[in-house]
Amino acid sequence: MKAVMLPAFYQLFDYVKPKTICEIGTHDAKSAIQFIDYCVKINPKLRYYGFDIFDAVKNDKKFHEVEINGKGAGKYSTAKNNLEHRRRKYKKFNFELHQGYTKDTLKESSYDFVYIDGGHSYETVKHDYNKVKKSKVIVFDDYQTDGVKQFVDELVVNNSLPEVPWQECFNYEKTCYAFLPQTSRHLQVVVFYR
Repeated sequence: MKAVMLPAFYQLFDYVKPKTICEIGTHDAKSAIQFIDYCVKINPKLRYYGFDIFDAVKNDKKFHEVEINGKGAGKYSTAKNNLEHRRRKYKKFNFELHQGYTKDTLKESSYDFVYIDGGHSYETVKHDYNKVKKSKVIVFDDYQTDGVKQFVDELVVNNSLPEVPWQECFNYEKTCYAFLPQTSRHLQVVVFYR
C-alpha cells in the first residue's frame, strides 16, 4: 500500500483497536505486514486471516479480466514467508492463510477489521461481503471499479446508510460509511457498523 494511504488506516486502527484482521486479497502480504506492524502495538495477540486465490490462477487471463485483477496472481510462498517473519518477530502474533476461491475458503465470520480487495466482480464482492458482514469495520478497496461500485452503492441504498465526512464518522452513533481521504483516483469506502 502506498505510504500516502497509511495515515487513514492508522486512524481506523486506533479507533477499532483490532484483535482480528481479515484481508481478502492478500496477494504477497505487503499490505498485511503494514497493517500488522502497526496493530501489534495496539494488541500484541493480534490474529490475521488472509484469503487469496494465489498461484491457482497464475496464467488464467480470463479470470484476471473478469475479476479486474491488475496485479496478477500473488504467490502463496511469498505471502506465507512474509507472515512467518512477522510471527517470529512478534511472539504473540498469529495468522491463518487460506488459498483458493473465497466461495470455498471464506466462511461466515466476524472480525474487528476487514479489508476487501480480492476479486472485483459484483458477484465476488457481494459474496465476500456477505461472509464478513457482521464485522465492525469493512473497507472496500477499488470503489472506482464497476463491480465494487455497483455492490457498495446497492449496499448503501438498501440499508439507507448515510455518508458521513471522514473526521465525523468516528463519533457518529449509527452505522454509516465514509470515503477514506486520499489524493489519488484510487477510492476506498469504509463502512462502520454500530
